[in-house]
Amino acid sequence: MHAPDSELVKHAFSGLKQKRKLVMERQKNMIATHIVTDEDDSEVGFIVEGKFYTDYQIIKNIEYINNLSLTDDGIISPKTELPRTDYDTSVNKKAYARLNAENAFARDVQEELSKWKNDKSHKVLQLEGSRQIGKTTELKKFAYCNYYYTIFVDLSDDKLLSLFLDVVDNGCSPLEMEKYCQKAQLPHFKNNKSTVLIIDEIQISSKIYNSIRKLNDELDCDIIVTGSYLGRILGDKSFFLPAGTISYAYMFTMSFREFCRAFGCEELLDTIDLYGADNDEKYSRLEALYDDYIKIGGYPEAVKCFKATKNIQECYSIIRKLLSTFKDESRNYFKTAREVEVFDNVYREALKEMCSEKRGAGKNIIETITSLTKDNTELIVNKNDVANAVIWLRYAGILGTCSLALNGDMRNIIPDRRIYFCDCGIASYLAANSLEDESALRGMISETFVYNELHRLFKVPYSERRVLEDEVCFSIYNDYELDFMLADKNRTVYGIEVKSKSGDYKSLKVYIERHFIDKGIVVNPTKGGRGERIDTIPIYAAGCRFPYN
Repeated sequence: MHAPDSELVKHAFSGLKQKRKLVMERQKNMIATHIVTDEDDSEVGFIVEGKFYTDYQIIKNIEYINNLSLTDDGIISPKTELPRTDYDTSVNKKAYARLNAENAFARDVQEELSKWKNDKSHKVLQLEGSRQIGKTTELKKFAYCNYYYTIFVDLSDDKLLSLFLDVVDNGCSPLEMEKYCQKAQLPHFKNNKSTVLIIDEIQISSKIYNSIRKLNDELDCDIIVTGSYLGRILGDKSFFLPAGTISYAYMFTMSFREFCRAFGCEELLDTIDLYGADNDEKYSRLEALYDDYIKIGGYPEAVKCFKATKNIQECYSIIRKLLSTFKDESRNYFKTAREVEVFDNVYREALKEMCSEKRGAGKNIIETITSLTKDNTELIVNKNDVANAVIWLRYAGILGTCSLALNGDMRNIIPDRRIYFCDCGIASYLAANSLEDESALRGMISETFVYNELHRLFKVPYSERRVLEDEVCFSIYNDYELDFMLADKNRTVYGIEVKSKSGDYKSLKVYIERHFIDKGIVVNPTKGGRGERIDTIPIYAAGCRFPYN
C-alpha cells in the first residue's frame, strides 16, 4: 500500500534535485567579453561566453553575468572596460559562415534575390517552393550577407506566431515591430533598408498573409514572405492576394547546372559543344554526372549525402524520410482516413501513368489517375477524392502537370493533360521500389528530367525569359506524339523528343513536314550531332542550354 506513495516522493525529490541543478548551472559566473554596437555605433548588446545577447536579455539576466551591472537609471555598465565590436561582424558574418559550412551549395536563387534587392522599385518578395529544398537556408544566407538586421519570423513556432499576430492586430507600425523585437529577443527595430523582415511559413496564417499590403505601407524595411504550401492560398477564400504589392520568385530542387556546380563542372556544362565537336572525355564526365543526378535528384540533403558517401541507397533513405514528412503534413489537409488512403495511392498510380507508352490525350490527368486508382485498388473513389490528392501534391511541389498543344498548335492549349514528378530522385526512388521494366523506368526518368529542366525556364522574371507562353507543353497530331514543344523569344518553335536509346524520330519528321515546328531536337545520353533537318544534343543540356545556339 505504501509503494505508490514512496515512488511519488522519490519522483518529487528527483525533480527538485533537477531544478536545483538547473538553478546552480544558471548561477555560474558568465563573462561578457565585448560590447556590440549597431551601424550608428549605438550599443545593442553584448557577447557573453561567445554568444550575442541583446540589451533586453542582459537587463533581465544581469545577476548571472559577473562583470556587468545596472546603474540606478537602468543602464548596463561593464565593471571593467570592454572592447567594442559591430553587430555585422559578431552576428551576421558568423551566422553566414556557419550556414555556408553546413550547406556550401551555391544556388541560383541568390542572383534572383540580389536583382530584387537592387531594383529600387521592388515590392514585397514572395518566394515559393516546396519543402526541404533550401528556401530558409538561402534566405538567411542572403539576409546575413546583404542586411544589417534580419528579423526572421517562423510562423510554425506558436510563440512567434502569437507575437506577430499582435503586430498585425495593432496596426503593423514601427512601434509594434520594436515591441515584437524586444519580446522575440532581437535587437532594436531599425525601420530602414538596412533591415529585412522575413516571414516564413506564411501560409499558416491568413490574417498575417492578408496584412502584407499594410506591412509594406507602414514599414520602410524590406519584406520577404515564403512558405512550403503557398499554392493552397489560391483555393482558400480566407486569403486575399495583395495585387500590385508582391513580386514573385520560385525555387526548386537543385537543377542539373547547380548539381554540376557542386562537383566543379558548371563551366564544362555551359561551354561544351552541343553537337559532338569536343573530346569524348568531356562528354563522358557530364554523362556520369547526369546518371548520378537522375538517381538522387536535387534535394540538397540527398546531394550532400551523395557528395560525402557516393552511396545511392543512403540518398534513398533521405528521400524516403522526405516523402514520409510530406505525407504526415498532408494528412492534416484531408478529413477522413479514406482520403488519406487515396492520397497514398496517387503516388503509385501517377508513376504508372508516367510509364505508360500510350498515354494519349483523351482525358485530363485527374480522370486518368481516378481510373487507375479504381482499377488497381479496392478503394471506392471518385474524381473529387483524386483531384484533392493531386492538387495537394502540386501544392507540395511533388507533382507537376504538362499541357497539351492540340494538333501541333501552341495557340490551342488544353491544360493538365500529363503529370510528372518534380524531382528525379523521388521518381527514381519510387520506381526502384515498384517497377521492374528497366526500359520503361529509364524512359520515364529521362522524360522527367527534361520536363523539369524545361519547366524552370518559365519560372524566371519575364524580362529574363528565353521562352514564350506560360508553360512547356507536349503535343499530339493524329497518331504522332511529340514529347515537348516550346518557343524562344524570337518565336522559333522547337519540337523536342526524348530518347533513352536510339530510334526513329517519326513524330519530329511529321511535325516539321506539317510546319508545326521550326526546329527538331532529339535529346539523349550521347554527345550530339547535326542532321539535315533534326539535330541531336546531350540530354543534360536540354534546359540549361536552350535555345541550343
